[in-house]
Amino acid sequence: MAQPKVSIIVPVYNVEKYLDRCIESIVNQSYENLEIILVDDGSTDASAAVCDSLSESYPQVRVVHTENRGVSAARNTGIATATGEYVMFMDADDLLKDEALKSLYIPDQDFVVAGFEKVTASSVVKYLPDVSEAYEGTESICDFFDMMIKEEQCYLLNSPCFKLFRRSLIAEKSISFVEGLSYAEDKLFVFTVMSKCSSIKTFAGDVYAYYMRPGSLGSDISSDKHLQQLYVFLPLYASVLSAIVERCPNTPKVLGLYRKDLIGRYICRMLNVYA
Repeated sequence: MAQPKVSIIVPVYNVEKYLDRCIESIVNQSYENLEIILVDDGSTDASAAVCDSLSESYPQVRVVHTENRGVSAARNTGIATATGEYVMFMDADDLLKDEALKSLYIPDQDFVVAGFEKVTASSVVKYLPDVSEAYEGTESICDFFDMMIKEEQCYLLNSPCFKLFRRSLIAEKSISFVEGLSYAEDKLFVFTVMSKCSSIKTFAGDVYAYYMRPGSLGSDISSDKHLQQLYVFLPLYASVLSAIVERCPNTPKVLGLYRKDLIGRYICRMLNVYA
């Protein structure tokens, strides 16, 4: 059976010292039918030149240069440019593990979730699905939520990385990243996909190395900018969670997520910023 094409979308903004390593981790995959879409989001360092050099070195690499509009707009540009049956997202300072695409690809699934390792200056921690399993139909997908929602939070569901998305589902359901939102925009995208997909597959292995670096918006939880982002995010997230609750009304962890994550985490965080 011929491999379906996978489009890997990498937003690029001032990451010149990481980009070569990231792209090498993709082109070294044994899975060959892929395209790498680098969306240069108006970088002010040498990232644009590095992108162009990579496209000259590797036929799989396509480059789109845009003005600076943020990570959500860059990912949407990548989706619009993609020609693969499946799309995957990477951050330009992260790495794809050996045989990641071979492990991730499961035929005829809307959405595939694997594990990752979080790398900091002092530790490496793995987050993995409990099992490798296929979930098809509403009842089975409710079982997926029950398995994936943990007591702390949904580490495996908060990022669009280390996942495959069927591109036709994204197009048919008009799913996109919310432009202007740079906090939890990735989580919102993943949860929107989960509210609309018909089949999900998990792979209980790590396929991705996520490098946690200081200074990101995600690590800033007390500024006015963060508060403004929460104002945009909260009603959108509430709507998506409501759709998932409606789909799985008898799944305790889904109901708990609405209470603990939406109210206990985000609304309390807003109150804390005010305080």
